Amino acid sequence: MAKLREVKKENKHQPGSFKLRATSALGISLIADLLDYIAAPVFDMPVIGDIFDVITTSLLFRITGSKLATGINTIEFIPFIGDLIPIYTISTLIWIIREWSKEEEEEENKAVGIGNRSISNRIMKIAYDRDR
Repeated sequence: MAKLREVKKENKHQPGSFKLRATSALGISLIADLLDYIAAPVFDMPVIGDIFDVITTSLLFRITGSKLATGINTIEFIPFIGDLIPIYTISTLIWIIREWSKEEEEEENKAVGIGNRSISNRIMKIAYDRDR
């Protein structure tokens, strides 16, 4: 866990940091969903199941930092629905896909020469390049 914190504090675009966060989050999600199915009689008790869900949701938010994934993870608190659907795995896969597409978009922007400028600057550059 300490290594995850160090990686997150470092530059987000450093090679390997996303892969470590993604594999950690996916591993925790798969284990949590598997435990939801295997230990269903234990986690069906209101307090025990909710404590497990709070801990898992908090841990995944700490790794991913995604509010969307955390919002999806709160479905786990709905009786029966959260127990039947592998919510943690689905939300983590959504986060991975979104982050992956963001990284690809940033790489495309760097290749084009846009960089991290504001949207209005990007539009102006596109218009300027078109008028040439």
